[in-house]
Amino acid sequence: MIFRSYMNFSFGVAVWLLLLLTPRQASAVPQYARRYHVTCYACHTIPPVLNEQGYMFQRLGHHLPPTLEPSGDVERILDLVRKEPEWTLSNNASLAVTDFSFAAQRTVQQGQTPTSTSPIQVNAWNAYFGGWIPNTNFFYYSELDIVTNGQTSPNMPNAHIGYVGGNAKSSWYGTVGREHLQVTEGTRAAQVYSLLPNSPLIFENMGPTNFVLDQSPVGAELGYTWASSKYKDILGFNVKVTNGDHADGSEILTSDSSKNSKDVWADADWWYAPESGISFVTYQGQKNQIQNSGLANQFTYDARIRREGVFANYMIGRDKIDLLAGYLHGNDDWEDPATGTPGSYLSNGYFTEVDYYVYRGLALAGRYDRLRQDVSDGIRPTNMEQWEIGAEKAFTPMGNIVGRVAVSNVHGIDPVAYTGSATRTYEADIQFNY
Repeated sequence: MIFRSYMNFSFGVAVWLLLLLTPRQASAVPQYARRYHVTCYACHTIPPVLNEQGYMFQRLGHHLPPTLEPSGDVERILDLVRKEPEWTLSNNASLAVTDFSFAAQRTVQQGQTPTSTSPIQVNAWNAYFGGWIPNTNFFYYSELDIVTNGQTSPNMPNAHIGYVGGNAKSSWYGTVGREHLQVTEGTRAAQVYSLLPNSPLIFENMGPTNFVLDQSPVGAELGYTWASSKYKDILGFNVKVTNGDHADGSEILTSDSSKNSKDVWADADWWYAPESGISFVTYQGQKNQIQNSGLANQFTYDARIRREGVFANYMIGRDKIDLLAGYLHGNDDWEDPATGTPGSYLSNGYFTEVDYYVYRGLALAGRYDRLRQDVSDGIRPTNMEQWEIGAEKAFTPMGNIVGRVAVSNVHGIDPVAYTGSATRTYEADIQFNY
């Protein structure tokens, strides 16, 4: 049985009205807009969702892509570097990216008393540093998260330096350091950040093998990008080799791990006009898995972790209706906690989403997710589902103050413990990007 929870109608109406009056979170980096004297819409449909130009900006080493004419000279990366304005702190740093949020949440779990929370909090305070090293093809990007989910816990999910070569039509890049995956890699459906507060389950669900696709590993990356005239078609390829994860699923950042193998991520993208595209994503890795942690019968083994997925979006009209979908397959090694018998953890998840851009600066969005999970010797496969609807609005012409309201419901059964749970959440937030 899949357990579902529904909040009292009057309470829900009251909360929803409150949310409508409470202007969200985005992850825009406004120093780039200041550098080129453009609005955030130059690279975003609405922050934080990237458009085609934002994708090219990232892959050209944080240089604004020029118009690609069908004939004539194509600018080299060094030419783009020479056209950059003088380096200044305001053009290369954003020190106050803050998110203030409110959420009302009710959770029902099998065998436990239902719980409710309704915090108002400073959800995030981040600082971004990104740009180029003057007169060189080197670029850098870092993110310091000072406050995360209302807790002061400094962390740097992005801290890398890279080099970009070639020209505006055919370029390559290499980076080394720590980088948040699936944020600016991939077409729009393959990006973790979306118009809605919660990412699809296939990005965020941590299964029995303690692995999640949305992470910030340390490693090295190589990529190549080709663009036709006027960006009618863009092809991008990249591969990343990383340290991988600890047994608990956290990224290996230092040498305090006995893991000796490397993980490999690869991504292939095709953007085509107007603002549509398709991506293929794969991950192959290995981690030291711990079963029955802390118990007398605890044991460990090396688990192979595999993910393959296809993601696509199709824009109807120019920035009007965006149809998104994604599918991800997982096949991990698994050993039964009771007997240690080798087996597998299989997962198949998908999502469908519709984003409607009412006008520049106002969008409505809705998404449905479903994740099917199965472990060897389990009772039977289980399902997890999530639906979410919301609205996002920019409150300035530049797009650097953005508010959002949303309601979501996630429910399902754990594939190992086989207990059901359901959570309904009403939330609102507003983000200031300076």
